[in-house]
Amino acid sequence: MSDVVTSPAAQVLVGGLLLPRPVAGHPALELCNTLAGWGDPAPRDYLTSYAALLALARHLDLLPAGETRGLRRDAAARPATAARTLGDVRRLRADLYAAVAHRDPAALTRLNPALARAAAARRITALGPHGPVWAAPDQGLRAPRTALAWAAYRLLDDPVAVSRVRVCPGDGCGWLFVDPRGQRRWCVMSLCGNRAKARRHAARA
Repeated sequence: MSDVVTSPAAQVLVGGLLLPRPVAGHPALELCNTLAGWGDPAPRDYLTSYAALLALARHLDLLPAGETRGLRRDAAARPATAARTLGDVRRLRADLYAAVAHRDPAALTRLNPALARAAAARRITALGPHGPVWAAPDQGLRAPRTALAWAAYRLLDDPVAVSRVRVCPGDGCGWLFVDPRGQRRWCVMSLCGNRAKARRHAARA
């Protein structure tokens, strides 16, 4: 994407907004990774505005660029609806993290209505070389929430993918990623992995 600038850290600049660098291997997990420091008293939240939510959905190819531009204009005219949608996505993110990282049955119960609505809104519009092409009718300002809930539905509907989700043990991290080979420990080795190595070296010294 032309409006994406990759930073040397675990971040990308998308349309002038900082977002986490995609490292998870699934868009639903990339949503979870918009919070860094799960379980910490002061985690970093990248979803600070509806504009950031739109940038995330566009960056993950969940919404087309033309639609996100229109939604940005609509959000300026309807800020209360945009704020409610952002809050809904943050709750979706928290429940998805608890369900996948901790296998929390209560979180799954809370997720079910959002997942069901997202699945019901989808329609097959074509059959492509890699399977059906799905789309949803106009969702208005809730479009990014529906798209992210659909991504969560697709993840949770894949037991193999869920079984391969790992939690980065780095301090102040907790990011999720798919580990298909069972050999990956860190979200980004050059960040969390190297920090852990440096701490172990300092402790030995």
